[in-house]
Amino acid sequence: MTANSQQQENQPGYVSPELDRMSCDMMGEFLDALAEGDVPGVVACVEDAAGNRAAVAFSEDGDEACLNAADDFVVSAGRNGSPEDGVGPAVRYAILYLGCIQEMDGAYNDAMITVFGEKGSASAYSAFTLVKGMGQGENFMWSDPEPAGEEQLLL
Repeated sequence: MTANSQQQENQPGYVSPELDRMSCDMMGEFLDALAEGDVPGVVACVEDAAGNRAAVAFSEDGDEACLNAADDFVVSAGRNGSPEDGVGPAVRYAILYLGCIQEMDGAYNDAMITVFGEKGSASAYSAFTLVKGMGQGENFMWSDPEPAGEEQLLL
């Protein structure tokens, strides 16, 4: 690692290429599900230092319980990995779920919310992607992701 790349990693808002790739893969899968009319619930994905991934969806309980379960999964995977999936201790994660964003005019719009973080970072980050036409296949639309702020880092 060069001194310049190490300085870059310590900058607020820095997202490693590995975290970006994992988050984008998960966002793509989540958007594909929404296009088909499936709402996956709260999805948590973790990745170890070797790039092995484990993903789990929580949907049996209310939104708050599912979000808590996803957080607990990430925290546990940070300590123990996900041995049943061949994943060592997690170094990065993404949590995705369907929510809504209030616009300036007060209107609410459906949005995919993504929270992502990496071990050693100062914080995790969140972003939202507006979605419209869930279940309409080719007519399903989404916006580019927009930053939504910092979150508590779970690793």
